[in-house]
Amino acid sequence: MKQKNILSGISISVLYLAVFLLMYCLLQNSFIYNRFFSAFMPTYENVDGVISKGNKPFTEISDQTLNTMDAAHYVTIRDHLYTATPEIEDSQFNAAFFPLFPLVWKLFFLPARGVIFLNFLLYVISAMILAFIFCKNSFINALLVTFTLPTLTVFLVPYSEAVFMLSISITLLGWKQKNKYIYMGGLLAASMTRPVFLLMIAAIIATEAFYFARDKAYKINYKHVLISVLTLLSGTFIVALFQQLYHHGSLLTFIEAQKHWGTYFRIPSKIIDGSFESLGMNIFALVFCFFFGAAVLVPKFLPKAQKETDPFDYWYYFSWIYLLIATLFVLLLQGGSLHSLYRYTLCTPFFYIIVFQQFRSGFKLSQLELIWIFGGFIFCCLLFMELAPYSRSWDLEEAKGYGFTKMGFLLLCLCLFYFLILKNCNHFFKYIFLGLLIFSGIIWNCYLLNMFTSHTWIFL
Repeated sequence: MKQKNILSGISISVLYLAVFLLMYCLLQNSFIYNRFFSAFMPTYENVDGVISKGNKPFTEISDQTLNTMDAAHYVTIRDHLYTATPEIEDSQFNAAFFPLFPLVWKLFFLPARGVIFLNFLLYVISAMILAFIFCKNSFINALLVTFTLPTLTVFLVPYSEAVFMLSISITLLGWKQKNKYIYMGGLLAASMTRPVFLLMIAAIIATEAFYFARDKAYKINYKHVLISVLTLLSGTFIVALFQQLYHHGSLLTFIEAQKHWGTYFRIPSKIIDGSFESLGMNIFALVFCFFFGAAVLVPKFLPKAQKETDPFDYWYYFSWIYLLIATLFVLLLQGGSLHSLYRYTLCTPFFYIIVFQQFRSGFKLSQLELIWIFGGFIFCCLLFMELAPYSRSWDLEEAKGYGFTKMGFLLLCLCLFYFLILKNCNHFFKYIFLGLLIFSGIIWNCYLLNMFTSHTWIFL
């Protein structure tokens, strides 16, 4: 990785975080919020568990306001590991959360506010590693695209996504350098950060089956499969044993604990979600994984399909398969609830691998074909939105001020438009569009962070 690219990447990242924090501070000012934002950007307040529209300035970022939702469980694990006590609410279900992130947090002796900087640092390092591996010739452009995403709040709050992304980035770095110890170390860390061993193992086996099904001459890499599966099982087994020091139950306690949040197998009956804000982004993720996943994978089985010689394509197809499997898991284990779907798909390193590998290989389609694909994608998203009655209104008055809540969906669509159609243009309009997209994404991510700190609607 060239030193110039590293310095440019660091400068862009620091500038992004500075603008983000400045914008959030400005939105805490009652005059600025009421004068410029309150008319279209609703805020909420939580009074004794009752959530209502408040149209108040943004909530202060503090250790107390960040101690909510999953972050509260990570705080408990950081301070008490897996000790369950009556004084700590739901502490008996902490086994659902794996320990590596809270242990890393404890290692740095940081308050909750400090984790914003730590997680952002880990996110930037991860993005830079993946960009270097998959598209080093488009390093800066790829990094800029990551800052357009309206999902970056997930990598700022005290959640495990940033540590997981870094773990997989290290895994891929080991693969690129053909160093099995770095590869296994990264994979071991990933399996101790999030309970994804089943997803990862299923994706590894399915990817090998995908290559073999489309080309019977393909030699299955049994060594790679065996090393990967054993490493993932080892990391999960270490976590299970560690939790047994406190829970003294089944080694699968971390799976049993998930049932507290309604995570168990059942056939979906309807599409639901936890908030207006997350619904649009989750529907985008749902259609993205199925619409584009099928468009990428299915044609490869056609007789005239080209056989790839680029070794990086293996992880490109693995990532699509992982996203498809993750989407199915969410639908089948949450009974049709899309809660956190965008977090489990668009906020994973595998989504970034797809984006960066596409930078590397480009699109083998005409501009008109890409426009038709984009139009078809938007049509499918709007069609899925009809399945959730409370998502249909786009009028501010009719939606009683909730029209802004779909901004995340709109920004994701605009990001896709930029990536498919504008990315390779040389017109100055591309750079204006990119700048406006990044700035709009900052405002939206500030809005989501305020929802988090005000302990209101669940969007993660």
